Amino acid sequence: MTTANHPADYLDTMQAAALTYLRRHECEYLGHSQALLTCAAEHLQLMGVPQHTAERLVARAHDQLEALKGHRFLDIDSSTGDVVVLVNPATGLRYRIPVQEIFDALIDEDPGTQRATR
Repeated sequence: MTTANHPADYLDTMQAAALTYLRRHECEYLGHSQALLTCAAEHLQLMGVPQHTAERLVARAHDQLEALKGHRFLDIDSSTGDVVVLVNPATGLRYRIPVQEIFDALIDEDPGTQRATR
């Protein structure tokens, strides 16, 4: 079952439940954030949410929690091997940066690095 099969209000409600769970139990899992995310997904599954949908909602709720903290972060779920997505919660902006541009600006132009040869 995919998230496309659920009405938006249902998904919003379940994401809010995941966010509440993460906030409530965050201090119990210091240094073990994956365990927290797993438990939050299991919590949603107990409420009847399919596993894949629960995992996606928990990931979104986790992004939301990080945004509430004001930290800028890399959105791993939205990034690919060719494009990274950076998020600035203070402004709400998401930056999609091609990996090639990162290499061009930071690595290939740095005179202190040598290009590897094959």
